[in-house]
Amino acid sequence: MVKKMTMREVAKLANVSQPTVSRVINGNKDVSEEIVKRVMQVIEEVGFVPNKTAQTLKRNQSKLIGICVTEIYNPYFVELIDHLESEAKKRGYNIILHNSKHNSILEWENIQNFMARQIDGFLLVPTGEYNLPRISKLPIPSVVITQTIKGFDSVGLNHLKAGRLVAEQFMRAGHNTFGYIGIDADDKFRGFENTLYENQIHFNSDNFIAVPDGENSNLLIRKAIEGYLEQNNEFQFSCVFASNDVMALEFMKIAQERGIRIPEDISLIGFDDTYLAKVMGISSIHQPIEEMITTTLTLLINRIEQEVASETVSIQLEPTLIERSSSRHRRT
Repeated sequence: MVKKMTMREVAKLANVSQPTVSRVINGNKDVSEEIVKRVMQVIEEVGFVPNKTAQTLKRNQSKLIGICVTEIYNPYFVELIDHLESEAKKRGYNIILHNSKHNSILEWENIQNFMARQIDGFLLVPTGEYNLPRISKLPIPSVVITQTIKGFDSVGLNHLKAGRLVAEQFMRAGHNTFGYIGIDADDKFRGFENTLYENQIHFNSDNFIAVPDGENSNLLIRKAIEGYLEQNNEFQFSCVFASNDVMALEFMKIAQERGIRIPEDISLIGFDDTYLAKVMGISSIHQPIEEMITTTLTLLINRIEQEVASETVSIQLEPTLIERSSSRHRRT
């Protein structure tokens, strides 16, 4: 673990007084912009964690865990946070929640706020790779959740296998033209495409409906799907895999607006198995949220309380496909 710095040491490195460092940390407006930048640069470089209370200083634990997610519009994250807060309280911890809104700059600001609050550790759904080198240098433990990232403690789902399960189900139902809706060609898609390839089926890249990252997700999803239809006039596939349930629901709504029957004309499978999927009858890949939270918190709290350095741990949980009415149709 990296040695924790004191405020006095930070002040010395920044060539300012200790009270000045304190004023910068507490957001005092009387400090010049130049000094603020100099102090914050030192804080970032050395991974300084400011003590906020005497109690925290005494026991060196705040019993606070930060969690930074990329979005809160997705009901999967709502369920994740709900389970996380309940499980953390059982273990004597409270959580501080931040939403990065798919913005790497905001993500780093959120993490700096965590540090200022003297959290004991944090969970992160990364926006990408931009902040990972800086996060790896912080003097407190962190665990990546819902994803697997090399060099970090992480707990996620086996997305390659999830993609395989969807492809196998579609093939069993007699489909031979396939679509995909997602942000990028991640492991979900790779598992999906590789399984088709292994069965001598080519995935037409024109049927990859790419959805950009963004806060107004439903609007961006709808624009992406409508953009596909503007180019092709109709859907050129008989089944489609959506990389989350929100995308699946938007596809279902657009299809119904155009008189396309689900699943008779196009079969649909989503991802996350949220309440949206349950209410709307959408087949979906189930993520074991309770197991994910229990596993993640156990890993993080072990890091916090044992305070020992060791090899990073990467855990992949097993997906299951929950089939509902949106894909219960066999093509003849």
